Formats: sequence, C-alpha cells, structure tokens
Amino acid sequence: MKEMLKLGFVLASFALVACVALAFVNSFTLPLIEGPKAKETAEKMKQVFPQATAFEAVDEEFETGSSIHIDSFNLAKDGDNVLGAVIQASGPTYESAVILVGIDINGSITGTSFIELSDSPGFGQKAKDNGYMDQYTGKSWSDAFEVNQDVEAISGASFSSKGIAAIIKTASTTAKNYFSGAN
Repeated sequence: MKEMLKLGFVLASFALVACVALAFVNSFTLPLIEGPKAKETAEKMKQVFPQATAFEAVDEEFETGSSIHIDSFNLAKDGDNVLGAVIQASGPTYESAVILVGIDINGSITGTSFIELSDSPGFGQKAKDNGYMDQYTGKSWSDAFEVNQDVEAISGASFSSKGIAAIIKTASTTAKNYFSGAN
C-alpha cells in the first residue's frame, strides 16, 4: 500500500511539473503567435476599408439568431469621424469561413477578405481566386445576398457560395442594426 501511495505521489509530482512547464511555454509563445495574427488582421482591415485611418473595437456581443457568429466589430474612423465598420464574422460554408467585411455608414460594402477558409481545395477554395469576393464590394445591406440571384455561385461549390453570402449578409445586417441603434 505504501508503495502505491509513493508511486501515486511521484506521478502527481511529474504531472505538476509538466503542467507548470507547459503553462510557462504557453505564456512565452502565445504573444509570439498572436502578434503576427493581429498585424495581419489589421492589414486586412485596412484593405477592406481603405478610407479609414484607424479602427476602434466595439466591446459588445452581437446576436445573429443563426449559426453565424460576429467575432469582432470595429468602427472604421478617420480622425473622430466614424466612416463605417469592419466586422469579422464566422460561420458554416462547406466547412467554415472567417471573413472581414467593411461596411460604410450608408450601408455599402467597401470590401471583403478571408481570414480563414477551410473548404475543400478543389471547389470551396475557389472563392479566394479570380476576384470572386469582389462581387460583394458596392453591395448594400438592403440587398438579398441570394446565390444565383444577386450573388454569383462558385461552380461546383454551392454550399460554399451560400455560406459566404450568408456570412456577409449577417455582417451587413449587424452593421445596419448597430448604425440604426437597433442593436
């Protein structure tokens, strides 16, 4: 019995040391990993809303009523003037996507960019090619965002096309609600 307790104590000690070491490594490497991600996101925000000189995070939870999630909402500003918003939204496509959407205060989409797209390389990844996302620039938050109506589909990737359109529509509706005070 004493031997079992001794072995249990030794095992618990090793587990404790391993946990502490893992926590230390995580605390050291996390900023090194997150730094480039934050820089890339900031650059993409500038791409989707080029008129803005600064972006201010809005610390608020946004309910979408669907499987699409608003990850972040940033006011696009020029000095003290609010020009619009850059919204990071994620949701299901064939797999999933995280998209940045720039929307001016009048409801016009200023640009879109993928942060992540995990769809299949043969079909869903085509959304990153040939300017597919450019069709959303200039659309209004009042547009339907319906595939094969006012949004072109990706050939062979209807789930991806519909998912991308739904994510962008949800982001634009969130901006509309925010700017109209209905949030």
